[in-house]
Amino acid sequence: MQLNLPEQREALIQDGFLIVRGMISPDELESFRASSDAIIEAAPRAGRIVITDWVQQSSADVLEYLFDERTFGFTRDLLDAPDAAPLGMWILCSANTGWHRDIHPFDMAPLDGLQEDIRMNGPCYLQWNIALYDDAFLHVVPGSHLRRNSREESKIERSMGLVALPGYMKVDLKAGDGVLYINNILHAASDSESAKRRTLHLGYSGFGGRGFAHFYPTMSMCTDFLDRISTEFAELCHQFDSLHERRREDVTRVLRAILDRDTTAFAAAFERIHPSQHCRMVTAIVLSKAAYLMRKYKGSDEKTYMNGPVMKKLTASFSADELEELWGRFAVLDSKLQADEDIYEPLFQSGPTRYFFYEMPESFGMDDFVQSW
Repeated sequence: MQLNLPEQREALIQDGFLIVRGMISPDELESFRASSDAIIEAAPRAGRIVITDWVQQSSADVLEYLFDERTFGFTRDLLDAPDAAPLGMWILCSANTGWHRDIHPFDMAPLDGLQEDIRMNGPCYLQWNIALYDDAFLHVVPGSHLRRNSREESKIERSMGLVALPGYMKVDLKAGDGVLYINNILHAASDSESAKRRTLHLGYSGFGGRGFAHFYPTMSMCTDFLDRISTEFAELCHQFDSLHERRREDVTRVLRAILDRDTTAFAAAFERIHPSQHCRMVTAIVLSKAAYLMRKYKGSDEKTYMNGPVMKKLTASFSADELEELWGRFAVLDSKLQADEDIYEPLFQSGPTRYFFYEMPESFGMDDFVQSW
């Protein structure tokens, strides 16, 4: 595994993905394969298995690998953030999905804003596919993470499968190789039913970087598996959990300041989560989405990933009446994110919606947002 961080970071920002050869040594591969098989055998049959739900001490080596310097450390450095933490860790056993971006307007800013944030502040979240067997299932459209869908791409639906798109390429990984990618890139996966697939799939979020996050996470680092891994990595997981908890506290401070119309407290709290002067409206929009979900799921037992432990903890800091009032603080901003009727753009993870897929609010900046309270 050869590292050249400046060149690799530049390639990642330019292309939207980065192939890293030899991330797992040949003598580790057999052990990781056996551990992955054990985790999969313990879990209900599925194309994607949550590693932390089914790992045991005998299979912990494959999980601990996701916390070492080749994965976690390298990603933290590419994120150019003081800290990072995992958001999810899976084993992919099968693949077959059409073209899409991991973008959904109900909890994210419009794509134009997200892309400008990446240009100005760097990515705040990155995903890996790390192959335990030769793996050529993932396909990407290089550079699509920094532009809108082309006219031809806008004619394609995810349900059409892996159709040929101009400029697309197959990501050809040999066993032990990995590909790191910015997840709003156009990507798809070919059918893997005829081959054994064991691909480690994981995401890392940056903490303390120039920007905030492109969505307020609905999941964080659980800690109920720590008795099954070594003390060294269990301690690291506690640090990850602390980062997620600190972020929740910071977001709570920002939202409380908005609720109280305390512009001084808001400025100080917002500076903590988004220190860069660039693309601050993206973070304001992400906070508006969090406020919407808090209001929607307050007191609800609905089983959805949007109503998970992270959102429940955040929501618990506010009463139902406060959440109604808080949502009112975002009313003007929210109205500027919507069309007059439903619109639809293929290859996003959303059906028809009034929320714009691309356009940021016109002539409406952070000062306007604060004044709208």
